[in-house]
Amino acid sequence: MIEINIFKQSDTDDIIKLVLHCQNDGTRPLVTVNDQPDLLHIIEEYIDTGGNFWVAKNKGKLAGTIGLYPCGNSTAILKKFFVYEEYRSAPHHLGQKLYFTLLDFAKEKGIKTIILDTPKNTERAHKFYIKAGFKSVKKEDLPLQYSYPYADSDFFMLQI
Repeated sequence: MIEINIFKQSDTDDIIKLVLHCQNDGTRPLVTVNDQPDLLHIIEEYIDTGGNFWVAKNKGKLAGTIGLYPCGNSTAILKKFFVYEEYRSAPHHLGQKLYFTLLDFAKEKGIKTIILDTPKNTERAHKFYIKAGFKSVKKEDLPLQYSYPYADSDFFMLQI
């Protein structure tokens, strides 16, 4: 059975493996932990700032992650949303479960706008976000500027 819980420091190495596995799949330029230092400071970057970071595990093995990074003015960034291939789609639908966990938390915290970035060539992710109610937006239409690992990113925004 898959359980979704709040990040613990002991999850860090497994999270880094998952994130780099998904990001460095051969379809875009390689990224490292140095390109996304928040991976080494999840408690300080996400939890201590009023957001959260969740890990999904199946029998103790990491299966997926998702984070909500608050930015003030009722706005947050959805970050580090990754699921190992075997947990996507039926029968697990882990992406949906992680997303709904994040969405419930965002509503509880009074978040009104969630933004995210994703590489241009991630059509499956784009379809997921559009189905979840996100709208594609131009970078210049975002309510704030922030760092992200890919220069060729597309941006999405959800009004809750």
